[in-house]
Amino acid sequence: MGKASSAKKVARAARAGGRRSGTRRQLGFPVAIGAVIILGLLLVTFARQSNQAAADSENRPKRGEHWHAAYGVFICDRFVTNVADKGQDDPLGIHTHEDGLVHIHPFSNAAAGKQATLGKFFEQVGLKVTDTKIKLPSAEPFDGRLYEEGETTCGGKPATVKVVHWKSALAAAEGAKPAKTFTEDFSSIRFTEDMGAYTIAFVPKGVEVPPPPGAAQIQQNAQIDAGDQNTGSTLPQNTLPPDTTPPSETTAPGSGTTAPGSDSAPETTATTNPTG
Repeated sequence: MGKASSAKKVARAARAGGRRSGTRRQLGFPVAIGAVIILGLLLVTFARQSNQAAADSENRPKRGEHWHAAYGVFICDRFVTNVADKGQDDPLGIHTHEDGLVHIHPFSNAAAGKQATLGKFFEQVGLKVTDTKIKLPSAEPFDGRLYEEGETTCGGKPATVKVVHWKSALAAAEGAKPAKTFTEDFSSIRFTEDMGAYTIAFVPKGVEVPPPPGAAQIQQNAQIDAGDQNTGSTLPQNTLPPDTTPPSETTAPGSGTTAPGSDSAPETTATTNPTG
């Protein structure tokens, strides 16, 4: 009788254990399904937010926003004098005040988002930049000087056109590496952030292109610009760093000649440490 009773207890325990295991299996399946659903919802939410952020970035700068970008034209070993708008009218909202900055505040969708490009700035100031040449504005002191691959050299060295971009002008002035170097289709380069920096360069292979001289002063000049809008004050002209020095005289470029240009079109030396 004792053995039979013990056997019954063992059997009952086994049955009870089986029921508990089945219960755990039954509960585990819906828990797993719930976890998958929650994870899926989180992924969908993240994807939507990422897509929205990307869409917002594509649409900026928007009408009503006011961005600034430092710029400079660097020929062989020095920056040329800041260029000016061709006239008083700025139909698009991308212009300069001869302060080393591009002022980007779109008046219409024609200069907003993907349409806010360096090409719009080139048109506004009369600067022509193609894959193989840079032609300065026709007005004094530039007189339409031309720097062309295969025709103009830098001290006898062949040179090419490129545009170097830093996402932060201030970081560029402190020696940060550029975000990207463009070697073609320069007019299509977008202004992708506020307070960036761009150097349009004609240099021999291996020459490190420095950030524009106005990069270090971008915040100050942007604040001056804000004051100009609010109070009607006049922006200072040619606000290059005070320690820039004029170059020595060189031969005006042409076919097989050496750049940069003559003293009739003054240029300034870079005042920042070159970066890649």
